Amino acid sequence: MNMNDILLDIKSPTKKNMILDTDAYNEVDDQYAIAYSMLSSEKINLMAICAAPFFNSRSSSAGDGMEQSYHEIFKIAKLTDPSYSTPIYRGSSEFLSSADTPVESEAADKIAELVLSSEETVYIAAVGAITNVASAIIKYPEIVDKAVVIWLGGHALHCPDTAEFNLRGDLLASQVVFDSGIPIIHIPCRGMCSELITTVPELEYYLSGKNELCDYLVTLTKSYNKELGRSEYGWSKVIWDVTAPAILTIPEAFETVVIPRPFITSEMKYSFDMARAPYIYVRRLQRNPIYAELFRTLSEKR
Repeated sequence: MNMNDILLDIKSPTKKNMILDTDAYNEVDDQYAIAYSMLSSEKINLMAICAAPFFNSRSSSAGDGMEQSYHEIFKIAKLTDPSYSTPIYRGSSEFLSSADTPVESEAADKIAELVLSSEETVYIAAVGAITNVASAIIKYPEIVDKAVVIWLGGHALHCPDTAEFNLRGDLLASQVVFDSGIPIIHIPCRGMCSELITTVPELEYYLSGKNELCDYLVTLTKSYNKELGRSEYGWSKVIWDVTAPAILTIPEAFETVVIPRPFITSEMKYSFDMARAPYIYVRRLQRNPIYAELFRTLSEKR
């Protein structure tokens, strides 16, 4: 699939097919991305939401993280639309441990099924550990010709390493996806997406009191800050995951370049080869129009 054709497609006004793969209970940004994707129905055909595994202080294991994310997805979906019809699938209960053997899950099978049955390109927005997507590719390699992965992970190419949370916890799956040849739109975290900062006062100003969903998101963000033991004074938060659906809904807010995709080394650094297959790299975003679009979409929900 030609990268320039993909860029033309995401900039076109046609509705895009999208699967959201999310570690929804990991922190608080996934919840915004889920709601925003569901409410952007004029631009996104949300085919499914898949729960991704994660392991940190909020989970006892990768599988526990996936299970908690699965239930959080339902909570956000119901708050967003009590009569929602978007299917929600359980993902992997562990991280990928072999480049040749998939982790079996409903999500991996459904990702492949939806991609292969679609007449149009399917964008897989992966905003957590990427084992579900890697497993789908290993098990059904033919999907690489019919899908595009929007990957929020790693750091910007100029950073000294790429040991970001999504990649660090799921290194082998990240390598599998990068080496598979599937088209990738890479949204790096530190050094790029880290510009997407908001604050509690801003969230309260634009979202508080608008509807039950908005109140939940604001309260969730404030409680997360307290959970980390941080004062609200002078505090800000990156709502990372909104960038994945936003590149389909407001592509003009992103500056992209087509370059050879790097290798991801076992030391969690990038290695470069100019003969490597190309991918789309996001090197800059405009923070203000993304938040303006997000706040309008969430606050106008009735």
